[in-house]
Amino acid sequence: MGCLYCMRQYVMLLLVSTLGLSACKREAAPTEETLPAYTVTVGHPTVGNVTVYRDWIGHLEADVAAEVLPRVEGYVLERLFTNGQTVEKGQVLYQLDDTLYAEALQQAQQQEAQAAANAQEAAQNVEYYRPLVKDGSVARQTFTEAQRKAEAAQAALQAARAAVAQAKSNVEYCTLRSPLNGIAGFARADVGSFVSPGGAPMVTVSSVQPIRVSFSISEQDWLNQGGVNGTLRPGAEVQVQTANGSVYPHSARITGVDNEVSATMGTLQMDALLENPQALLRPGMYVTVRAAVAEYRNALLVPQSAVVSVQGQQFVLTLDSANKVSMVPVTTGALQGENIVVRGAISPQSLIVTSGTQQAMMAAAGRAVLKVEK
Repeated sequence: MGCLYCMRQYVMLLLVSTLGLSACKREAAPTEETLPAYTVTVGHPTVGNVTVYRDWIGHLEADVAAEVLPRVEGYVLERLFTNGQTVEKGQVLYQLDDTLYAEALQQAQQQEAQAAANAQEAAQNVEYYRPLVKDGSVARQTFTEAQRKAEAAQAALQAARAAVAQAKSNVEYCTLRSPLNGIAGFARADVGSFVSPGGAPMVTVSSVQPIRVSFSISEQDWLNQGGVNGTLRPGAEVQVQTANGSVYPHSARITGVDNEVSATMGTLQMDALLENPQALLRPGMYVTVRAAVAEYRNALLVPQSAVVSVQGQQFVLTLDSANKVSMVPVTTGALQGENIVVRGAISPQSLIVTSGTQQAMMAAAGRAVLKVEK
């Protein structure tokens, strides 16, 4: 009996202790008064038009690069330009030794004079025999032979004239001129060099006004911007940024689009012409080409700080009239300054958290209360 009594007392004490602990726990449960309070900044989404730009790496090339090659062989007597000099079309760049060609011209001219005299004499013989053959004083065979000699003499005269023209050209070819307005590169032949038509170019003259911009875009970019009807159509203008980060003061005008996509790179080559009046830009430089490829009209914009990412999904945090926080899934789009385009179940009237999103997420989980600052 004594043991049974002791057991009952022990159970009653245990029950009282358990009830006491439960009451303590209920009293320790957090309330709005005991939860931490955080201040967050809120605002409304805005509506605007957003233009999407894309950048590509461009390579500058001479619009025309003309290699100056000799048309006759000989030794260089003079080089009449400096490396990198601006030259004009027709300006003399090299002078070759033309002594042999000048002598050949003189000889050809002498042969032409002799051929002209022979042709004149042969023609006079034909005219002399013409009336005589009519009255029978001269045999027709003699007249026919005179005509043949006159024709041969005339042919020889034509050949002599052609030889003179060729000799004159050879003398002229000893003076090498710039074929275009541009910039002369580094000389690859100098005074004393022996050059020939089958040799290397003596210098390359590049036209840099305007200068050509070559760049490649992905086939996705080409399709997304609308092909030949898009912002990258021939005739459209694109912005150029130089290697030092400066925006070039002139826009480039697209002049050509390749007719096929590269099978290895999956890109489409494009060409544009860029005004370069001061020859600041040179072939071989790299630039950044920028163009608008899409435009969002009446897009919904929120600050980038308002978008939170949870397990790969983007959300914005909205507040109702009682400051209750809801996480609304959104899809993000183009950036515009510090804002970003979003699509989802929000509107310009929605009140969203723009600063303090982590604290707002704690409030959504019931672990904090919010103080709103607009």
